[in-house]
Amino acid sequence: MPQLTARQGEKKLSFEASAGERLLDALRRAGLELDTPCGGKGTCHKCGVEIEGQGMVLACRYHVEHDIELRLPAAGKHLILESREAELKPVKLQSGLSIARAGAGRVVSYEGKKLASQPDGGDTGKPSLLGIAVDIGTTTVVVYLEDLAAYALVDAASFLNPQSQHGSDVISRIHHVIEDPSGLDRLKSLIIGGINSAIEELCSRNTLEPGNLYKATVVGNTTMLHLLCGVNPSSIAFAPFMPAFVEAKTLTSKEIGLSANRAAVVKILPSISGYVGADVMAGIAATPIPQSDSLSLYIDIGTNGEMAIGNRERILCCSTAAGPAFEGARIRCGTGGIEGAINHYSAGTYSTIGGGAPVGICGSGLVDIVATLVRDSVIDMSGYMEKDFVVERKDRTASGRDIVLAPSDVREVQLAKAAIRAGIEILMKEAAASYSSVERVYLAGAFGNYMNVDSAAAIGLLPAALAGKVVQAGNSAGKGARLALRSLEFEEEVRRLVECSSYIELSMRGDFNDAYVNAMMFGGD
Repeated sequence: MPQLTARQGEKKLSFEASAGERLLDALRRAGLELDTPCGGKGTCHKCGVEIEGQGMVLACRYHVEHDIELRLPAAGKHLILESREAELKPVKLQSGLSIARAGAGRVVSYEGKKLASQPDGGDTGKPSLLGIAVDIGTTTVVVYLEDLAAYALVDAASFLNPQSQHGSDVISRIHHVIEDPSGLDRLKSLIIGGINSAIEELCSRNTLEPGNLYKATVVGNTTMLHLLCGVNPSSIAFAPFMPAFVEAKTLTSKEIGLSANRAAVVKILPSISGYVGADVMAGIAATPIPQSDSLSLYIDIGTNGEMAIGNRERILCCSTAAGPAFEGARIRCGTGGIEGAINHYSAGTYSTIGGGAPVGICGSGLVDIVATLVRDSVIDMSGYMEKDFVVERKDRTASGRDIVLAPSDVREVQLAKAAIRAGIEILMKEAAASYSSVERVYLAGAFGNYMNVDSAAAIGLLPAALAGKVVQAGNSAGKGARLALRSLEFEEEVRRLVECSSYIELSMRGDFNDAYVNAMMFGGD
């Protein structure tokens, strides 16, 4: 069998591969991951590795026939948006968990039902009622560890969703389930394994016991929740896009496989449709929108652009297929929010995450660069750009290659921003709302939090009339998950929000297509 020696930064690993095996598969088996937003189909060109004596090859297209030595690109540290204590809105603190003495020990109960017994080991000063709130994004996952006796955040951990090796978007992962008989089990195992690793890391560094973890709340888009529960999401990918479930679920950690007390209660919060999930519902509930008489917009821009408009009386929701451009996929020098990513750009100067030499362009930097080139007429209103624009020369980059914005990248931005803008216009139309009647625009998620609002308005991603009303809400989905962990009342608020919400399916609407075409042009309005 061929012997492989792989280097990634300071890390060196030797392992075997089967003759003729695809290099990407051999690397994955060895625990080495590459950026593969296309799921290894050879279309994104992000999985390049350098093989000694052969040069750069795509790992998804190279088949191992003999011994090789190779170098992988260094794995950048990702900046993942978390939520902290001061950002949570006030709620009635009632997790449902209680602990009471019983003989020589203590009994832990959830809403009056016994979960487990704890031996009386004396007062160690360590929390004995722990919970986790989990926000499962298509790209990133955040796990919050909470002390549910003191209602205090203990710690948080975040990581890239390990399912990304099977594609950067939900459709790629659904197709993996359809095409591979073991695909559903594999994707469930990956996300459960990632969450369990985070739990073990959090408990270890805080000297806590996972066995004292008795409650979990989970949010995510509808596909992520299906995969977590081991439920086939295939129906979400085809008209009429009906998921297997949208209702809230109550499971145990034993049923789902979490590293917690076997009887721990796991609450999956409710979704509203195949493309507007519990992350959006919990995120909206974490803002003032459900208590407000005035209209507000809520926009979460990721591979899907999920958005809503409403107030205390009703909420209208929709989802647009924005694609992964703002997360670095299908952009020639695009990258996620990692150290070295260009995150802001203006007048020929830029900043990078962490302040080091640039390795690529993340979503917020991409919008800034395109907005600058539109203002300077390097990109015309139709999206035409004659040639590559060099953002930084190779002698000043960490990769040793020019970082450029290509004409094809501009087209990807055009498609993504048109989808978002068209969704906003349809929501405004359905709500019979004018820009002046919208009091606030809540931008959720990492991209929305770091995006320059003026740049977004300059390219027409956001209506210019709304730019001054923007509130960058941070990880509102994570906030909602944490609030539901702490408060049965907030959990009920999410349920009521779902009941007063309506989903608008855009795919069959002629007016959405018209709005999409109109939004393709660059420039503010």
